[in-house]
Amino acid sequence: MYIRCTTTRTKATGETYKTFRLVESERIDGKVKQRTLLNLGRFFDVPKSQWKSLSSRIDQLLTGSLSLYVNQPVAFL
Repeated sequence: MYIRCTTTRTKATGETYKTFRLVESERIDGKVKQRTLLNLGRFFDVPKSQWKSLSSRIDQLLTGSLSLYVNQPVAFL
């Protein structure tokens, strides 16, 4: 699971802008496929240095590998 920045263009004016998505990779029939889990929108303002931590924390919450309550401070709940 990771966050991807994608450049998109408006149909009306041709103006380009960036959108952010939470993406998961999986292997299907021997090929790697990527699936968008969540569209984070145009105004996603989390610094790129924290994207990996955020996506890892979301994965932990979804898979139940960590509880919501941990002894150490966590930046992303």
